[in-house]
Amino acid sequence: MNYCRRCGSKLTLVHGHVYKCQNGHTIFNNASPASCLWIINDKKEVLVAIRGREPGLGKLDAPGGFCDGAETFEDSIARELLEELGLTPDNYTKPQYLLSDVNPYRYEGEDLVVLGGAFYARLIGNPVITPQDDVAEARFIAMTDVDPDMIYFNEVRASFLRLRDSGIV
Repeated sequence: MNYCRRCGSKLTLVHGHVYKCQNGHTIFNNASPASCLWIINDKKEVLVAIRGREPGLGKLDAPGGFCDGAETFEDSIARELLEELGLTPDNYTKPQYLLSDVNPYRYEGEDLVVLGGAFYARLIGNPVITPQDDVAEARFIAMTDVDPDMIYFNEVRASFLRLRDSGIV
């Protein structure tokens, strides 16, 4: 952060994520919230998204993304799954919490801090999944066939490992 969003004057780092400008405004560089959802089908396979853009182009991911405005994690999941896969909340059970974590996110030359919330749910029925937005491809894969090292984001990888090792599936 270089300039105050209130008055436009230069910011000085006070400590950690706290900045001040010459006019005395305090600006907090807090983490941006994001969420993801692992969906499990009746064959005990997990829905994996292939990233269609940077960061992590071509790497594995769970469907999800940044919370917009005052969205909850659950609201964000519903919107992102509709945008990315054409799925509605009627297509999966109520999301269940797995974990949260803080991760670096490099985007267009800027380093952001992301607070990610990860969830899982079970697929309902046999809906058509249509990859769109930043998802190049989406498919169900046996948990044992997913290479965690191919999962781009740290908290998404950690949530996959927790899901895989939890005995839930």
